[in-house]
Amino acid sequence: NYLEHYGLRRKKLDSGRYQRCRPEHSWNSDHLVTNIFLYHLQRHSDHHANPMRRYQVLRTTDDAPQLPAGYAALIVVAYVPPLWRRIMDHRVLEHYDGDVTR
Repeated sequence: NYLEHYGLRRKKLDSGRYQRCRPEHSWNSDHLVTNIFLYHLQRHSDHHANPMRRYQVLRTTDDAPQLPAGYAALIVVAYVPPLWRRIMDHRVLEHYDGDVTR
């Protein structure tokens, strides 16, 4: 979950609930080898948008932010927090058009 959702937030609505999960609320990683080994888990955004869809048929979406590498590589990178932040923080900012309040 750390890799799949790092830095991404859903808006809190006036009702106190959070907005419905959409593709832009989780990171995708369309890297072939790890997608095969993880049953398309890296198409996580489609899973959030369509929770009843089976993992074998999850699709990639253009609305979802993309990780720079597959999960296997990024799990190793996440063990070194300064390196992880160097790789990911600017991507989070770009996803939110530089708005640090989001």
